[in-house]
Amino acid sequence: MAGSHPIKKYPEIGACGLDCGLCPRFHSGGAKPCHGCCGEGFWENMPGCAFITCCVKQRGLEVCGECNELEFCPRVLRNLDASKRRDSVLSYKTLPHNLKIVQSHGLKPVLKSMREKIEFLRMLISDYNDGRSKGFYCICVQLLPIESLKSALAVTRQKMTPGMTSKDKATLVREAFSRTAETHRVELKLRNGKAA
Repeated sequence: MAGSHPIKKYPEIGACGLDCGLCPRFHSGGAKPCHGCCGEGFWENMPGCAFITCCVKQRGLEVCGECNELEFCPRVLRNLDASKRRDSVLSYKTLPHNLKIVQSHGLKPVLKSMREKIEFLRMLISDYNDGRSKGFYCICVQLLPIESLKSALAVTRQKMTPGMTSKDKATLVREAFSRTAETHRVELKLRNGKAA
């Protein structure tokens, strides 16, 4: 606990199961980046959260998936129901999987996968960002299999030439990831047409 506020050991995963480490704000270079759920500076920049209150403050857990009352929690069930709607916030789509893995196998497998994705995402943002692609990359890394993305990037790199601009490279990567999403039948946009 820092003062009256809890600090989580693994802020890259939200108490609710969100992929906080794959959020654009987690990778923001701005004055007020988010360091994840109950991470450094969280309480100065974020409002309270009912999941944090119950899971972290009251039960001393990292993620709701560790709770033996998970299957009966109305708050979690509402969140899981929202994640299944076609027009739901895209980052909520991974909630059921994350909570199920934590519940059945513990936190380590989710953290291992998350850290691999964070490392890959940081490389994408560093090497292939045209100033507009960070949000797109975050959604892709959240929703698509990491090995498929790595394969798509490897093929795309072969098409890049030394004189290409960052914008040209980002365009190729975005096209490759969009094709990968189509192959996996994953929508990278909300049904109402708003970009991811």
